[in-house]
Amino acid sequence: MSPLRALQTERPAWLVPELFPFESRFVEVEGVSVHYVDEGRGPVLLFLPGAPNWSFFYRGFIQALRDDFRCVCVDYPGFGLSAINPSETPTVPGLSVFVEAFIRTLGLKDIILVAGDAGGPIGLGVVARHPDWFTGLVLAGTFGFPLSDYPRVRRMLRLTGSPVVQVLQEHFNLLIRYTAHTLPMSAAERDIYLAPYAGRAARRNPVLLLADLAGNDAYMRDIEEALQTQLNHLPVLLQWGDKDPVYEFLPHFQRIFPHAHTLTIPGAGHFPFAEAPDEMIGEIRRWWRTVASAPGQRRVS
Repeated sequence: MSPLRALQTERPAWLVPELFPFESRFVEVEGVSVHYVDEGRGPVLLFLPGAPNWSFFYRGFIQALRDDFRCVCVDYPGFGLSAINPSETPTVPGLSVFVEAFIRTLGLKDIILVAGDAGGPIGLGVVARHPDWFTGLVLAGTFGFPLSDYPRVRRMLRLTGSPVVQVLQEHFNLLIRYTAHTLPMSAAERDIYLAPYAGRAARRNPVLLLADLAGNDAYMRDIEEALQTQLNHLPVLLQWGDKDPVYEFLPHFQRIFPHAHTLTIPGAGHFPFAEAPDEMIGEIRRWWRTVASAPGQRRVS
């Protein structure tokens, strides 16, 4: 692993403070300059984006929760404001190792993982390898188990990574534009969300990552086994839109974590972080207040 050092890197002018009111920080992780946000004090909330999202996606959560938590969000290499790693194709196991290195760089501990979509398999891999680093999980629209029992989802992900879709994405940015236009955003917010993906090289990464989600059964089995045997004591908050195309993942998590607190959000789809932020933010506060006051809970400050 390469030495890790702080970098001085300029934030692009298009990322205006009115819509992203945080300091942009940069650090070198495994030889790549990566962008992250680190706001507030208190228990650490580590936000991991899905695909094609980046730290801008969590802006409302960070702004609302930084008075009560230390909110940290990193852009994966090749996503958002982080540099592309030309020697690596983004994979779930590879990005999980990257997140592990990022956590070590910042010296984060007693972490509450907040993850949706691809951020779940990426982050839960770190949780499985280092259960002592984490004090809670907040999961939405994601999974932590092999997709062998979900052939419909696997087919959909494989289609996303097909050569035809990759060419269309590289030339026309269809996936990211579609996502941007399905999320509740103003025109100015949409322009910022899309800005990191102006170049063809950056446009490839989201579809490559989504395609990789279809495989990795051995990696996902290791995660599920760890969740069932080493991590089922962790406090867990499950937040799911009842219109999510992967709604069937929710009962799977409920079987793994029978003690989990669940918030089902009527009308919300696959990205409830964007569709129902107020409900989710309020539930995170209430849930953690209950967790922190429980007898025997490890004190986190």
